[in-house]
Amino acid sequence: MASSIRKAQSPLSCQLCDNPNVIKWKCKDCELLMCDICKERIHPRFKLSETHSIISIKDVGKEGIDVSVQFESLQVSQPVLSSLVSTYTSTFASFCKIQYSSNDTLYCSYHTKESGYKFFVIRFLKESIKVLQELDIECTDFTLGRKDELYYGQFRGSELKVLSTDGVTNTVLSTSPMVISCTHINKNNEIILGLREQGPPFPVTEFRTRLIAVFDVNNKRKLSIECAQNGEKLFSYVWRISTDSYNNIYAIDQFENCDGRLVALERSGVVKFIYEGHSSVNTSQTPFNPMGIVITKTDIIIICDKSNNCLYALNTKGELIGLQNLKDLRVELPYSLCLDSEGFLLIGCNTWADEANNAKIHVAEIAF
Repeated sequence: MASSIRKAQSPLSCQLCDNPNVIKWKCKDCELLMCDICKERIHPRFKLSETHSIISIKDVGKEGIDVSVQFESLQVSQPVLSSLVSTYTSTFASFCKIQYSSNDTLYCSYHTKESGYKFFVIRFLKESIKVLQELDIECTDFTLGRKDELYYGQFRGSELKVLSTDGVTNTVLSTSPMVISCTHINKNNEIILGLREQGPPFPVTEFRTRLIAVFDVNNKRKLSIECAQNGEKLFSYVWRISTDSYNNIYAIDQFENCDGRLVALERSGVVKFIYEGHSSVNTSQTPFNPMGIVITKTDIIIICDKSNNCLYALNTKGELIGLQNLKDLRVELPYSLCLDSEGFLLIGCNTWADEANNAKIHVAEIAF
């Protein structure tokens, strides 16, 4: 890996003075970021300022506040990738989910209206892809255990299954009547599942039940996360889950129109922050469309936006520290992410509807 590049962003300036003072406060009513001096001397001059709610910048996000708004003025000069190392072309329609295993193979799955569900174990050979095994599995998400056991929830099913490396499949636990939407295992070997009620995923009604459930090493449910601190329901459709080195949870939450957001939770279930993209890329016409997520060993959160062909890099506070348009590297429709054994980023892509089945996986060096 190349040496890290740390100049990720320009510092935010106080929005009430011209000096680049350290931001300490946010007025929730004015939507202004302030330094200590302006909080004490300038803001009190505002009309009805005595009724305004001012919070420490350290607490922003703890109430489910969208931190993407507070950092709208952030000037991001740091790309997420330092270089594109190689590209591999397949005969598949898509790479919806990819995960690197300890024996240098890659597990991958996809589903399309035309091809149905496919699950392969592959290996890279020079610039081509060799299929080692095709598995009879229909799932929207999966994860690997410490010994490369394959955990997955059957499509629209309530049973979490595990396929051992010797080919034996067992049922780990049941979430009935809830359906499993996504699967993750953290560093403590706890299982984290996205769950929803039975039936079609959309539209989402007020009677929905969408949550994240955490199971201990004995497969007993220890935590269910459905609502924010204010009682509002958090999730529309939990698509992907990942965790950092502190076991904080990061969930891609998708909406019916293919846009979405990242919901970050402390391991207790308290909301850390919610990220909904950046104004330089995402608008009402080009909404944030997160599909894949991966977290590096240094806790950099990387998200791919399929519709806008972008990568976003966040720190664990929800601050955007890198942003890159992948079209500049001739990478299109990024759908899934994972890291290989050397820390390189693998980007699994989708294909256009009128194209042949030639989905690509790109290998890139991360700039952080």
